[in-house]
Formats: sequence, C-alpha cells, structure tokens
Amino acid sequence: MYEIGKITTTHGIRGEVKVTSLSDFNRFVKNTKVFIMENDKRIDLTVMQVKSHKNSLIVKFKEFDNINEVLKFKDFIIYSDERGKLKSNEYYHDMLINLKVYSESNEYLGVVNNVLELPHGHLLEVIENDKKYLIPFVKEFIIKIDKQKIIIKIIEGLI
Repeated sequence: MYEIGKITTTHGIRGEVKVTSLSDFNRFVKNTKVFIMENDKRIDLTVMQVKSHKNSLIVKFKEFDNINEVLKFKDFIIYSDERGKLKSNEYYHDMLINLKVYSESNEYLGVVNNVLELPHGHLLEVIENDKKYLIPFVKEFIIKIDKQKIIIKIIEGLI
C-alpha cells in the first residue's frame, strides 16, 4: 500500500475533492484504481476525472456524485496498491539498500545502508565496519548499477 495523495477539502457540489499529491509520479489518471481507509475499512475508488488547480488536483471519483458523500473524507490519505512506473536509470530507495559498492578499480567500499534525501540531491550512505561514506547519487559518480552492486567513480576527497 503506497500513499499517493491527501484529500484536503471538497470542491464544488458534485463530489469532487481537492487532493495534494504525495507522489513523484503522476498517479491520478482516468480509470486508475485507488483507495482510502475509513475505520480500518478499505473503500475502493476509481479516478473518473482529474484537473490541475494551483498546487493541487481536483479529482472526481466514479463512486461519488454529491458533496455530502465526500465531506467526511477531508484529510484522508489516498492509497494505491501499485508502485509508480520507473523510467530507465530510476530506482526506488529500497532497490539500492544492501547493494555492495565498488570503485571503478574494483575496490570494495561497503554496503548501501541508507539513501538520504537532501535539498540538493540524494546521497548513498555506504558503511563498511566502522567507516561510513556519503556518495552523491548523481551520474558523475555512479558508473553502473545492477542487481548486486554499484560501481562508483572516486574523486579526491570523496573517500
């Protein structure tokens, strides 16, 4: 279950809601299946229409046609059972955790312990015994990623 949006308020009288997206992906597309949880009960929804409105989305679900039906959903989180679709050279953090990290000269550096999100970009936290390295997750440093390891370019001062 993946959090993809939050209902902030209603919009109009036809059951539309204003939604703040919580996803890096465009998750609100016509006919997409999503759900909300009300008192531990899953309520399945189908996106019928989406419009951009300032920094939010106006979403109409097929299941609701009246403002009175959606009033109680203010501040509810919208979920999806599916992950967003990645483009080539994109990775979910959990795909990188526990990968072994090597230099381009095949020197073992450690294992990715965490992916840190900072305002200026992402950093791989690589740990080996008592050493910890922070590697910028940018194409200038990342040479290759496969299912078992990451090969990085080391510059002076990085390690």
